[in-house]
Amino acid sequence: MRKILWAEQLKLKRSSLLIIVLLVPLLILSYELVNFTYRAEFVEKQAEMFGAASMWMYLLYDNSLLFGLGFPLAATLTASVIANIEHQANGWKQTLSMPVSRGKIYVSKFMWLTVSLFLSVTIFLIGMVFLGKVLGFGGPIPWSLLIGDCYGMLIAVLPMMAFQFWLSMTIKNQAFSILIGAISAIMGLFLAAAQTTRWFPLAYPSQASTVVLQYEGLGFNQDFSAFLVINLLLVIALMFIGSIHFAKQNVQ
Repeated sequence: MRKILWAEQLKLKRSSLLIIVLLVPLLILSYELVNFTYRAEFVEKQAEMFGAASMWMYLLYDNSLLFGLGFPLAATLTASVIANIEHQANGWKQTLSMPVSRGKIYVSKFMWLTVSLFLSVTIFLIGMVFLGKVLGFGGPIPWSLLIGDCYGMLIAVLPMMAFQFWLSMTIKNQAFSILIGAISAIMGLFLAAAQTTRWFPLAYPSQASTVVLQYEGLGFNQDFSAFLVINLLLVIALMFIGSIHFAKQNVQ
């Protein structure tokens, strides 16, 4: 398995993967820097209106929708880049001719997808801490909330990652899988807005923040752990189905 992962790393070095990994966290952090700098008075009034215990909590709430939309899109594009390396070069025959099971090849590529997005959320975590310090947020850094927001988002998007990876691996036309991913990410925002549909898996990323707006103001997300458990179960099922389908598919 180590040799397969190393071979995948060599292929990914020639791709645009790093750009996608950096793009979403840097864009959101740039927006928040501009927002907290040029709209400081409005942001402070809104944080007070929402009853935020600290500016850290308001920052987490403010970027939750942006990250809930942007990170699924990043997962979609990353899955497409990883799969498209083989599709573009017509390299499936060579890759599958190796004395390794198709299941291991499928899992190794998904592992690189997960590692790439793990790096993306880690950059976002470091960026939020740096942003809070630059803007002079008072009080101690809420590490548990920041870590929960970042890595909780990674877990929340795992089922979508698995599904998009499955599409990207089995369908050569990457425009189709990217379109499905974009529609799914946007649909998730609308599904999360209604009580009757907020438990649909597509709605989890936009609700994966540790801080949510409640009737009495900003507070801790009571459903956070439930979202994580459901997503872990879903990704196991989707990876199992996807790897079996990939193993049986006739690849050109």
